[in-house]
Amino acid sequence: MSVYASEQIDKIVAIDEAHAQLLTSLVMARKPNAVLEFGFGTGESCRAILRALRFNATPFRYELVDSWSDWSGSPPAEIQKPEYAEVQFITSGEQEYVAACSTKYQFIFSDADHRNTQRWFDYVYDNILDNEGILIYHDVTNSNMFPNLLSIYTDTVHKDYHHMLFNYNSRGEERCDRGMLIIFKH
Repeated sequence: MSVYASEQIDKIVAIDEAHAQLLTSLVMARKPNAVLEFGFGTGESCRAILRALRFNATPFRYELVDSWSDWSGSPPAEIQKPEYAEVQFITSGEQEYVAACSTKYQFIFSDADHRNTQRWFDYVYDNILDNEGILIYHDVTNSNMFPNLLSIYTDTVHKDYHHMLFNYNSRGEERCDRGMLIIFKH
């Protein structure tokens, strides 16, 4: 793992191990050829997705969108490492990217604009997520920090979308209670 400035460590919290392994397993099982991720953070989710895409040994397009606000507006040097060569990094805010996007993705993982992402949830589901696609939101039950994200879960339930919410801890050091919502489009 990269060494971060102390102020960045305070702002960035890696996805927990259970959710990272779940990401890997979902990508391995779904075998998407078009993947979109919002938010790099510590890179843990990116590495989890890449492990699965490489395991599948099929052609893929993997785009990762980040405004780099956690990094003072500039991408971290880590993304230049060879391990990320297959990822197309796009510098953009999540809202701007969504508004301009004309591409469909089979797998979308959102862990970026936690203060606003619920505002374009319907658009992402209806217009960017491909049929038979998987859409994932992290931190949806992290009500202390992002109570607005819970609306994505309540909208999902209200609209009767096929979904699973993973937000239980079994170990003291886990942070699964922050919640990972997986939505399956049919």
